Amino acid sequence: MEILDLVVLAAGRGTRMEEAVPKQFVPLGGQPMIVVGLKVFESLPYIGTKVVVCSQDQMNRMNGILSEYRISNFVLVKGGEVRAESVRNGLDRVRSERVITHNAAMPFVTKRLVDQVVAEDYDCVTTVTPVEYNLCEGEAFAERIVPRAHLKLINTPQSFRTRVFRECHERARRDGYIPQSDCELMLHYGQTVRFVPGTANNIKITTRVDLMVAEMMLRNPSLWSEPCCDGLGEGL
Repeated sequence: MEILDLVVLAAGRGTRMEEAVPKQFVPLGGQPMIVVGLKVFESLPYIGTKVVVCSQDQMNRMNGILSEYRISNFVLVKGGEVRAESVRNGLDRVRSERVITHNAAMPFVTKRLVDQVVAEDYDCVTTVTPVEYNLCEGEAFAERIVPRAHLKLINTPQSFRTRVFRECHERARRDGYIPQSDCELMLHYGQTVRFVPGTANNIKITTRVDLMVAEMMLRNPSLWSEPCCDGLGEGL
C-alpha cells in the first residue's frame, strides 16, 4: 500500500474567532479542534508522517496536546509569515512521493474525502463544493454579475505529487510570487488540478458563528446527509 505523508496547516492566529487561543486549540466536542480532524487521519493505514505546521510560540502547547491525545508519528514544523511559506516548511519534512495537505480549521474531514483525493493521481487533487449563492462583483455599486454555474469552493483535504508541488513552491519563492492557495499556485505554473466532490459538512471554522454551527453538527449528526464526525466517538 502506498504511504502518503500528511501536512496539517495550523499556524494561523484565528483572530476572527476572538478567542484567547488560536482556533486550532479551541475546544470542539470536548477536544481541541485540531485533534478532531487528526483522529480521522490517525485511523487511515496509508498515512505516514504527520507534519504539523504551527507558530513558533505554540510549539510546546501543540506538542503537549498531540501527545496527550496519542496522535502518532507526528513532527512539528515552524510556520512562516505567510501561508505559502508554512507549506514550504512542511514540505521540507515530506519523504513520500505523494503528499496530503489539510487545514486544521476544517475538523469535519471524513475517511471518504481523504480516500477520494488519494485515489486520483494528478499533480493536484482537491475536494470542492458548488457555490450556492448568487455573486456580484463591485465596490459601492454592482459592476458585474458572476454566473455561479461553474464556480467551486476549494476545500481540503488535497493531494499532490510531491516533487511537482515542491518545485512550484520553490519557483514561487524565487519569483516573489505569493499565492493565496495551493490550487492557485499549481494553476499559475501550468499544472493539472483535479476536482473531486467535497461535502457541505466539511466547513471551515473561522468565526464564532462557525463554531456554534460546528457544535450543533456534533450534537445532531442525524440532521446531515453524511456522517460528519468520523473519529469523534459516540455521544458527542
